[in-house]
Amino acid sequence: MSFILGVSGYFHDSSVCLLRDGKLIEFIKEESLTRIKGTRGFPSRSLKFLIKKYNLKDNNVDYLAFYEKPLRGWASNIHYSLAKPRTSFDLLRHQIKQFWAGPIHFVSELKKTMRISEHKLLFVPHHLSHALSALAFVNPEFQEKPLLNFVFDGVGDGNTTSIFEIQNSEAKLIFQQDYPHSLGLFYSAVTDYCGFLVNEGEYKLMAMAAFGSPKYYDFFKENVFSIDVPNFTLDMSWFDYDKSPERSYSNKWVERFGPPIHEKEIGDTDSEGFQRAANLACSSQLILEEVINASIIWGIKETGIQDLTISGGVAQNSLAMCSAGEIDEVNSLTIPPSPGDSGAAIGAANFAKMLLDGRGIACREIYFGDSQIDTGKAIFAELFALEAGVKTMNERFDDLINSGEIVSCYFGGNEIGPRALCNRSLICSANNKETVSALNSIVKKREKFRPLAPVMLRSVAEKCFKLNPKVFDCYRWMAITAVARDELPVEYETILHFDRTARLQIIEDEKHPIYAFLCRNKGKIDMLVNTSFNVAGDPIVFDEFDCFMNMKRLGINYMITDSGLYSCK
Repeated sequence: MSFILGVSGYFHDSSVCLLRDGKLIEFIKEESLTRIKGTRGFPSRSLKFLIKKYNLKDNNVDYLAFYEKPLRGWASNIHYSLAKPRTSFDLLRHQIKQFWAGPIHFVSELKKTMRISEHKLLFVPHHLSHALSALAFVNPEFQEKPLLNFVFDGVGDGNTTSIFEIQNSEAKLIFQQDYPHSLGLFYSAVTDYCGFLVNEGEYKLMAMAAFGSPKYYDFFKENVFSIDVPNFTLDMSWFDYDKSPERSYSNKWVERFGPPIHEKEIGDTDSEGFQRAANLACSSQLILEEVINASIIWGIKETGIQDLTISGGVAQNSLAMCSAGEIDEVNSLTIPPSPGDSGAAIGAANFAKMLLDGRGIACREIYFGDSQIDTGKAIFAELFALEAGVKTMNERFDDLINSGEIVSCYFGGNEIGPRALCNRSLICSANNKETVSALNSIVKKREKFRPLAPVMLRSVAEKCFKLNPKVFDCYRWMAITAVARDELPVEYETILHFDRTARLQIIEDEKHPIYAFLCRNKGKIDMLVNTSFNVAGDPIVFDEFDCFMNMKRLGINYMITDSGLYSCK
């Protein structure tokens, strides 16, 4: 038995993954154990967790791969900053501080946690890690074909966009865009200006786009972007992310678009602040999609390859990915369940696997690891009371959902990626308007403009939504949106966004309890609302303590597990 470890860390969403005999079996984000959302730094707790669980040692670990080359990206950014006359001392100090507290200490931090031979340490280029993370989730029928991979990112190793041709476990770089010209950092700058946190609020900006008009699209295209496919550049006079650690947009941006918008200004969709932000969101979304789609068409014409993967932080923009999948020249498109930095740990491990035996990971799973709750432990009995055992829990679960109850779900292993996929979810009926509204605004305290996600059987999805067969796997892990058909029953319109789209999950695992529920209740409840089992701002639950505390704070009465239905004491 042999193992390969993949590690990402120091920037945001640190994580560790584990391969056993070439198969991906574990994926843990450091935030699950620290209970601090977006935990960065060295993922010591996740690594220690896996070391203890699998008795990992130097003699049974073939490789430990880190998802970037630590010095290269920092040196690139410093070189760029020193060449800029407007670079502030604060930015240089910030960059040096990041470097000193960052991956330069990876080896020394690793030695505190695990002893491993230096020849087993691999440092994989950041964008190659992203590319290979997507490769791991490609449908097996495309694994042996030439693939075209696009990485659209903020920045990593000094690069912002990369295009790879991948065939026979070999990756050929055919295009690369360098810092500071970045689609991800452009979108984050708009996010910052609209009052949301960078690296967290981008999905809010995406949701707002449906409420706006492309008022600034032409302006962006004429003044901010210079597009010469596959190259694009930004007029950096509009941005400060390359000059200061304080904010992403410049004074010139403020002079053109007005004072920065505060998040409190956009609570009401009818407010002036909301509309201003929505118009910027809509315009930003359109220019983002245009650059991505133009790059894809160029790559296909250049290589003749029509089977694609897309990864990097920008690939979490499900609207843009939907648009990319609709390009006529695209034959198939895969977006991995975790396309951002945390998922790049899988890409790093995949690189090691290919180095070891010449073959990449072929993964069809979206749940990893084991349940972290033990209903037989005394502590569990102190926290929870059994409401229904295995024999009766389905009947009781059905009754609760049909009566308008919100139920927390804790099944099997953890979902991969940032989205709850029914194993660590809050569930309610999608045809109960009052319950859906309560889940969104009262329980999760989400903004009114943000939609909830539905989960359904394939037969229902095909009837109610315009599905794209070229991206079908992506519906399994909510990586892409779909437009509702006219045939969608009116009672289910609660799950639609303002533009009549939904980021749906199609569940096909016949062994999954939610699949079984939908089969039992077909015709009565054909869709469930699925949102993450956590308080806003906290990581998704990991163990029984997290479940108990989150249920108490959210006001949720029931939790269904593999072994029964429980209530909090």
